[in-house]
Order: sequence, then C-alpha cells, then structure tokens
Amino acid sequence: MAVYEEHGVRFEYPEGWELGHEHHDGDFSVTVESDGTAFWMLSVLQGRPTAEEVVEAALESFKAEYDSVDVYESQDRICMLPTVAKEIDFYELEMVNRASLRACETDSTTMFVLLQMSDTERAEIGPLLKSISESLMWNSSEDEELDTASRLFAFDNLFGEVDDSGDSSEAEG
Repeated sequence: MAVYEEHGVRFEYPEGWELGHEHHDGDFSVTVESDGTAFWMLSVLQGRPTAEEVVEAALESFKAEYDSVDVYESQDRICMLPTVAKEIDFYELEMVNRASLRACETDSTTMFVLLQMSDTERAEIGPLLKSISESLMWNSSEDEELDTASRLFAFDNLFGEVDDSGDSSEAEG
C-alpha cells in the first residue's frame, strides 16, 4: 500500500492507483482512482458547512446527473462524531453504480468522503475502497513542530478505532 500524508491527512491506498489533489480557497480534495471506474475522494472544507448541507449538495448533484438514483440511510460514524451517511445506487448505460457519501464536522472543518464504483467492481474493489476509509486519519494537533513520533499519536482515525496491535476496525454506529 502507498501512503498519502499531507495537509494533516493520512491514509493508505493501493499501489498503482492514481492520486490527485485540488486546492480552492483554503479547501482541498484528494482523490485516488483505480484503473477502472472506482475512486475514493476526501474533501476538507474550511468554511465548515454542515454535514447535512454537504451530503444534500452531493445527492442533488447525482440526481441532476442521473435519471434514476436510489438513496439509502446509513449509520456510519466518523471519529465517533455525528455523521451524515448515505448509500446510493444510480444507473448509467444499464449498469448499476454505487456510491457512499459521508460527512462530519470537526472543530475547524467539515470532512466529506465519497467512494464510488460500478456494481461489476464491487467484489474486487469494494474492500480496497473500504480499507482506504478505514486507514483515514487526520492530525487533530495544530502544532506543526511536533516530532514524527508525537505527530502519529496526534492523528485520529476517522472511520474506526486503532487497537493496540495497530489493526484498524470499523467503529460501531
């Protein structure tokens, strides 16, 4: 696995997947894409819109783009914070596509995670996308001068808890 660690964010992603980022007015997004249609994206929004607003805007974008969008509630939490979470299925060229939308508010930002794949990629790529989310951490410390060892302990896992063995497990919702 490759590691992304910039802007106070850290996660692991499969070797060979394409990594890209965008910055706009203090916000940033980082995306990793498979060689198929699947991708995983994190957006960190400094303006701190509500999690509900972020997920609703994403849903409206999907509904504007695709004729048929099915929305399902989810109970996921991010870093034990209240989270707005939706699962969606949408159809294009007679193929079912799946997306997961997650947003939470921290003290200083709103974080939004989107993962998307076609139904034909689900068995192979789905676990890889989930592992990216499970490895996601953000640096909750504002102190940039911390040494590397101290900084690692300042990270909070956004999608689960890290046990003493270093393994990540998904938090109960």
